Amino acid sequence: MACSELRTDVLSGRQSIIAIGRSLRQGAMRSDPILSAEFDPFAEGCESETPGEVWALRDPGTAANAPGWRMRVVPNRFPIAGATVGGQAGAADAVEDSELFPGLPFGGCHEVVIECPDLRTRLRDLTVGELADVLGAWRDRTAAVAAMQRYRSVAIFRNEGFSAGASLPHCHSQILATEHVPALLLERHRRVEDYRRRTGRCLVSDLLVAERAAGRRLICEADGVAVWCPFAARTAWHVRFLPLQAGVFGEASGELLTILAESLQRLCGALSQQIGERFPFNLTVVQPALDAANAFPWFVELTPRITCQAGWELLTDIDVIPVAPEACAERLRKALSGDESWLVR
Repeated sequence: MACSELRTDVLSGRQSIIAIGRSLRQGAMRSDPILSAEFDPFAEGCESETPGEVWALRDPGTAANAPGWRMRVVPNRFPIAGATVGGQAGAADAVEDSELFPGLPFGGCHEVVIECPDLRTRLRDLTVGELADVLGAWRDRTAAVAAMQRYRSVAIFRNEGFSAGASLPHCHSQILATEHVPALLLERHRRVEDYRRRTGRCLVSDLLVAERAAGRRLICEADGVAVWCPFAARTAWHVRFLPLQAGVFGEASGELLTILAESLQRLCGALSQQIGERFPFNLTVVQPALDAANAFPWFVELTPRITCQAGWELLTDIDVIPVAPEACAERLRKALSGDESWLVR
């Protein structure tokens, strides 16, 4: 019987069980249902199907909310956060708030980034330049909401595939600025600040130093971006991207975002060879709260969704990972080096 290992992520406190014996069970890795593309409200020429754009990359001389664009950012028609009116989140019903039923209005700004005018369904369908423009839109909208001084945190996420939470196949991502700091982000801040107080050093930077020394989970480090599989992965084939000169995400340079876009494309290609051409995944930007933007370096995480949460995960909030991060990193290193001996035939 294979040995299982309980691991803890020092950045968040979340735990994972590396249980490689689980990879042998039937249905351990699942395929993703195909989303219907019968009608595409994000396509060029269907601008009236979305709320009015708040940001766009357009051909010269073209009007807002009309054809002639390369990328659009629009309010989400089905937002997670409620509208904010006069500094207070609006709500149809009064929010219950007491010692036993604590609740608060959840206000914010929820936007959709439509990443291309034609129907493309995968991040890999975008060119490096187009993906760099997407990252640039994320940066610009982060800077814009930070300047409002109304919101406290910005969540940026991309859901690709039904199992990752996508409801439409057209390439898109989401930006959610909120008046509250999520509990997981508060815990990251607490851990980073505690580590700095005890050691005088940055936890994220020291984590990279330790990964370099260990070597087993490091995939590559080139052009200023380090890429590795985290020790306490959230999912099988979880990959982390850390720009070495990250700074504040809302101030990231175009050059850095182009390098990051190339890294993302290369890793998506390597992952597709191992877990399928159309593997579902979430892509997220992990960044500090807006009022503590320099608390720790921002980074990007790619988490494939090829396994499902079941009763154990819901009961304990501990993820079960059927493939060790060390094995994933080794296969991805070989894939990036052009060695195809590892491919599953």
